[in-house]
Amino acid sequence: MSPSSDLRTVLIVSSGDGTGLNFSRSLDLAGGYRTVGVDTTVEDFHASETAARHLISWDDPAALVKQVNDIAERESADLIYAADTNPELLVLAEARDSLVAPTLLPDRDDHLRMEDKWATHQALQQAGIPVPDTVLVTSESDLEEIMARHPRVWMRRRSGSGGAGSIATGSTPLARAWLDEHSGWGTFTAAENLSKRTATLSGLWNDGELVCSQLRERVSWKYSTLSVSGVTGITGAQRTFWDEDLHELAVRCVRAVCARPHGIIGVDFTYDHDGRALPTEVQPARFYSSIYFLACLGVNMPDLYCRLALDGGQALPAFPPNPIRESHYWVKSVDKLPRLLSPEEFSRG
Repeated sequence: MSPSSDLRTVLIVSSGDGTGLNFSRSLDLAGGYRTVGVDTTVEDFHASETAARHLISWDDPAALVKQVNDIAERESADLIYAADTNPELLVLAEARDSLVAPTLLPDRDDHLRMEDKWATHQALQQAGIPVPDTVLVTSESDLEEIMARHPRVWMRRRSGSGGAGSIATGSTPLARAWLDEHSGWGTFTAAENLSKRTATLSGLWNDGELVCSQLRERVSWKYSTLSVSGVTGITGAQRTFWDEDLHELAVRCVRAVCARPHGIIGVDFTYDHDGRALPTEVQPARFYSSIYFLACLGVNMPDLYCRLALDGGQALPAFPPNPIRESHYWVKSVDKLPRLLSPEEFSRG
């Protein structure tokens, strides 16, 4: 147990990444927690804001699990949380039964299905949910057929996050060269290129039941001009909003992909050119980097997550779906403190 009976110790892997920072900030805002960071790069180690910090390196999964377990034991961790979609999360999720402290994760099969964007697409399609026209590009004919149907396509890896490796193009030779350069045949999907409007639902689940959720709309990607696809994974500005139909669609998406939704699960949507929201990803196991935004507005999902993991959800506050119905804006960037703004303040500039 934690060194102090008044505090619960949460070990955060990737604590100095943006996702880890905003998770730890949310717990600091809630109070009652002691945070311990584990990072694999010097930059994230020094950026971490946890009470205790550890820098590790690993070459194989067993080494990572051993180091995390050793640190968890020394720090008397009550909970282990992997904060980012990366190899550390995948290894720790697979080794969950070997960890010395509990986790709160989707079931293995559900987790792996959500980590695979092609498997997610297939599950959504089989459930009758409208999805973007998408193919897994395994051959020249796959590429040529999807390019023939659409003036531009969006290509991305079937795993990963942040838009890494993605490109939007209407050129078949460029698409072919991109796949060659990135060893992408069989590991990339190609989909119809949609509009720039996107939205996300963050949801916390307990044994198949939705505990808390909130919709956000992305107003802009930061540094979009530095990415060949225009997607950087770094939201520049976003707002809270309410759309009952979109909320219900997001819940359908999660249930289509998960036999037993559990833990944190996000659903990303991109709108087509007719204004219809289409699911593009179901993100498992960790919060998005902007979760502190919602905590500042009174919906502290990291706190709820830890209470659910540690106490089974006893005495959790009851939240209606999408408790923040009015629009609030969150503006953030590298080397700047984020700003929480009203619609009037946001539009004033």
